Amino acid sequence: MRMKIRFSYIVMFAILVIIACAEPAEEPSENLSQINTHQNIILIILDTLRADHLSCYGYHRYTSPSIDSLAAEGTLWANAQAQAPWTLPAHASIWTGLSVRSHRTIIPQAVYMDSGASVKLMYTLDRALPSLPVLLSEAGFSTFGIANSPYVSSIYGFDVGFDQFSCYLNGQERAGITVDSLIIWLEEHTEERFFCMMHLFDIHDPYNPPIPYNTIFQGDPDVGHFNWEVENNEILNKDEKDIAIDLYDGEICWVDDNLRRLFSWLRVNNLADETLIVIVSDHGEEFLEHNGIGHGETLFQEVLRIPLIMSGPGIERGMIDSTYVGQFDLLPTLLTWAGEDCSSYFDGTDILNGFNQKRVIPSSAVLHSLPRNQTPLDILENYHMASTVFNHSKTIMMSNMENFVSYDLASDPEEQTPLPGDSAGIEDVLFYWATPQLGFPEFAAKDETTIQALRDLGYIND
Repeated sequence: MRMKIRFSYIVMFAILVIIACAEPAEEPSENLSQINTHQNIILIILDTLRADHLSCYGYHRYTSPSIDSLAAEGTLWANAQAQAPWTLPAHASIWTGLSVRSHRTIIPQAVYMDSGASVKLMYTLDRALPSLPVLLSEAGFSTFGIANSPYVSSIYGFDVGFDQFSCYLNGQERAGITVDSLIIWLEEHTEERFFCMMHLFDIHDPYNPPIPYNTIFQGDPDVGHFNWEVENNEILNKDEKDIAIDLYDGEICWVDDNLRRLFSWLRVNNLADETLIVIVSDHGEEFLEHNGIGHGETLFQEVLRIPLIMSGPGIERGMIDSTYVGQFDLLPTLLTWAGEDCSSYFDGTDILNGFNQKRVIPSSAVLHSLPRNQTPLDILENYHMASTVFNHSKTIMMSNMENFVSYDLASDPEEQTPLPGDSAGIEDVLFYWATPQLGFPEFAAKDETTIQALRDLGYIND
């Protein structure tokens, strides 16, 4: 692998203060300065896709031939980190170019009803923050967004800036329909400069790939669905982990095959050479690597290491970049690629042109599974997590301000050998935790349809 070393931004820090004014963007590189204004962007977000289950990231199974081909024609970032281990805050970081502690689209408030049911009230995206669709729309792009989860819906503010936006609240098995919808929109807007965002949810649990994708990695045609069985916080079907992985990988193949149709359409319609395609995930998935399943409860690499691939005009071909980058880098990167002003403050930076590759990449979350009878103050003080990665050294602040653990990702990429909290890493985590709040979101107002969709996805427990 080849490491890019670029230095362009100098960020001045005072104790516990982040300067709210970004350095002026450098002049575009020669390649980017020659890009004409007709070129387009398609951002593809694949929910719950961990990087190490793609064959282009070294997976032992051939799960992603279409994504592999895209990576071969562009640049693959080997060490992209999610800013959060679940959908809502991770997408907010993609939208705003900010860390979770900056945009604050995350803190849940658990409300327990008399019936015993629990409802989690989530913060929306602060619509006043500069966001990728808004900034590109203001720059003259036609904008189209299609999503497949309630957490990427208008309810949480993710429709702002799109000329046309739609969201299916339970997007299982919808990759085919969603790709068709994007192609239909593209057919009507080929003469315009466009930005499209497509979010696919199929890879998320329950793992139920359509026939014949359910039998690609396991041979029983009667096995087409898998869900973890949990009772009193105990996983009852751990011995079926291989089936879960087989079907999860089948979901990846199903999604990849539908992306093949999109990529083929772009080539046939002469748009491939003038369109930047970006593939990224919001977070990964656990398969008992640290005795956990799903996502949202830990900050280990199985949920934080995500794919990031870019292919198109101005992107170096056949490049594997091992620099640590984050989801919050997408907004400033895409704005700069498009030749647009990038003078607002972002925690991320343009990763295509010169930048300081020795950066701290932060992630954080508040636990989904909250004990009963916890007040919002209890949640804020006892159930948060944060981590930072700096040059292969990772430190995690667990469920309180005193419990830290470090890992050397170069020698221990699967985080099986915990080390005492590294002093520099602890300082980085605490510095990140003190990040000034830039977003001031409101609680999302949910209707009965949304509440039922969240219940179906396991976010509301009766």
